Order: sequence, then C-alpha cells, then structure tokens
Amino acid sequence: MKNISGYIFKGLFLITLIQPLNGQDTLRTFGPRVGIDLSRIAFLFTDPAEISAELSVDVEIYKNIYPVVELGYSTTSTSSEQYHYSAGGMYGRFGADYNHFPVTGQSKHHSITTGFRYGIALFTQQAEDIIIEGGYWDDYMLDSYESSPTGHWIELVGGLKTEVVPNFFLGWSVRYKILMNPEMDPLVTPQMIPGYGRGTTDRAFGFSYSILYKIPLLIR
Repeated sequence: MKNISGYIFKGLFLITLIQPLNGQDTLRTFGPRVGIDLSRIAFLFTDPAEISAELSVDVEIYKNIYPVVELGYSTTSTSSEQYHYSAGGMYGRFGADYNHFPVTGQSKHHSITTGFRYGIALFTQQAEDIIIEGGYWDDYMLDSYESSPTGHWIELVGGLKTEVVPNFFLGWSVRYKILMNPEMDPLVTPQMIPGYGRGTTDRAFGFSYSILYKIPLLIR
C-alpha cells in the first residue's frame, strides 16, 4: 500500500511539471524589441523633403515597464529667392513606456502605452546666398553661414503595439513635443531639427508607425 501511494504521489508530481510545458498561455517571451519607423518614408514627399531613418529598441525590464531608446538620422534642404538652406545630423530619444493593456495570458504581448522621452539632436545647418533686405538702402548678400547647434526637447508619448504573429509587431504612436532651447542659434533659426521637426516653433506634434521584432532571449 505504501509503494502504491508513493507511485501515485510521483505521478501527480510529474503531471504538475509536464502540464505547464504543454499549456501555451504559460509561456511569456522576454527580450529586446527592435523596430523601424516606416512613417519616415512619408517625409520624402513633404515640402521640403526630408531624408531620414529611425531605429528603436525597448525591453520589458519589469512588469509593464519598458525603457526605450530611439536613434535616427535626418537631412533636408530647401531654396527660396532669399536663401538656400540645408541641415542634417543625428538624434536620440531616451525614456520609458508603461503598458496599460490588461494581461490576459502570458503568451499575449499586445500593449497600450503612455510614456515620456528626452530628445537631443546634434546637427549642422548651412545657409547660402542669403539676401538681406536693406529697406531704404539697397539689399545686400551674405555668401554663407554655417553652425552646429544642439537641440533639446521632451516628449509625451502614447501608442499601441499589436503582435500580429509570434514576436512580430505593428505599432503606432503620437507625440507632443516641447522644445527646451528654441534660441539654440541666435543668428539663424533652424528650419529643421532632426527628430523634433521645425525649429520655428517650440511646440510640435509627431507620429510614428513601426514594424518591430522581439528577440526571444528568455521564455518562461
């Protein structure tokens, strides 16, 4: 009788070990999620056109908390009767998102998030053939002007990410941006700050649409 009860106990113990391995909802993958902002393609058709690319990385380090790094490059140029202007450089955004989507199963990775970013842009701008209206006196021309300002801003971000197939996501976000140093260049106001937008305003909205892949480093 003692041997029979021992076998029953061992059998129940094995069942408790095997059952979580077979239940799909007991699985949850952890690892960095890498994304590319597809909305950058639309900037090729704006006036002036902007050539840019952006890569993002986030990871869930604690339940529903995702530190985020976004890195990119942007360049643009425009001409008018009074000047020719070009600007380009690198930018980065650093912050975190919080997921408000209720976890319905450990294998579900959809998210509805709000968060913040600190943004910084290191870029150069150049203006050529600048015509300055003299009013009473004749107009006069400056050959060129070049500077390397640094832009700083903060963002409030809201977004959604949907896992369309295992580890592949589609997501979008909207952003409200506040420029912290609009007087970064006292002589020429930047027409474009990489990662922020037009430097002629200290408030801006942004939008992104991304495809992402989560690298499944850990499954539990």
